Amino acid sequence: MPQFPVHLAPTPEETTIQPGYRYRVNWSESELAEYLKRAGEADADHHTGVVGAYRPGIDSAQIEAIDLNAQPLNCFVWNTELLTKTMRRGLQSEAEQAPPRHNNRLTLMDSCLGGPEVRLINERTMLSVAPRFELEWTTEAFASQLGCIQLMESSRTLHFSDGEALILLDTEAADDGPVLYLGGTGDTQAVKPVCAFQARGERQKIGYNMEISQLIPAEFQEKAVVSVSVLEKYTCYFLQNAAPSDPERHIWTPVHLPIVWGWSIRVQQRYDGVWDIFRKKLILPTATTEAPALPRWRRNSLQCSTSAAHLLNSTHKATR
Repeated sequence: MPQFPVHLAPTPEETTIQPGYRYRVNWSESELAEYLKRAGEADADHHTGVVGAYRPGIDSAQIEAIDLNAQPLNCFVWNTELLTKTMRRGLQSEAEQAPPRHNNRLTLMDSCLGGPEVRLINERTMLSVAPRFELEWTTEAFASQLGCIQLMESSRTLHFSDGEALILLDTEAADDGPVLYLGGTGDTQAVKPVCAFQARGERQKIGYNMEISQLIPAEFQEKAVVSVSVLEKYTCYFLQNAAPSDPERHIWTPVHLPIVWGWSIRVQQRYDGVWDIFRKKLILPTATTEAPALPRWRRNSLQCSTSAAHLLNSTHKATR
């Protein structure tokens, strides 16, 4: 599988600015005018490469513009390639030492989808799929934490023997775009650590695996279930942060192109009562330039789950 490094080799000018760090803004009137012109376009942060703040939380990702009335005037750089030469000149680092003339780099060496499959887990029938990523993580520029965010577009439905259907999850009902995927009520992190914090100058290969699953009930509210359908698209973001515990001075920034994958599955009962996959279509993990480079969302998957889905999960947990 081809490799997908997110950036070309940095130029000397690019390497004087490090993504994710806070910088003091000292722009002249002409430099400020250039920023305001670019910021006036749609998706301002995607045109300027800088934000006032980026706060990924489980309910939403807050992206704030630079507060031009603040003193001192600060910003965070999330994409050095979008900075113009004039904008770059007016950014002053708060670091005590000059930054190195290279970047941290994440390379996707290989990827695949494990499954999908139907199996019995703790006496519950589950449909699952497992995306797997083989990564090479190099921190040449600075020590950093590698993390992952998954956004999803989803529709999950139960189909009954009487011909009726019941929606369990629908992320498109509110027309808010992709939502943050959470694995359950105990999942409280928007950004999941991929590995341990990595020191500067280190390189390692990482096998990063995750599993997405859906409970398959034989019945729900005394109605026989004959099939379960799942239609989902995921966008996986790998990001880095030099100091996740210091959000006032460091933010999460992308270190690779977004990776899209998905599945369309219908599971039915066979004549012998065994659940089996009767229809499947897979989108294998692929790096893309179509998705927004900086992940944003307004809701999470738990908030998009219907009351029926919460009742289904709680009922089956109680009977285990």
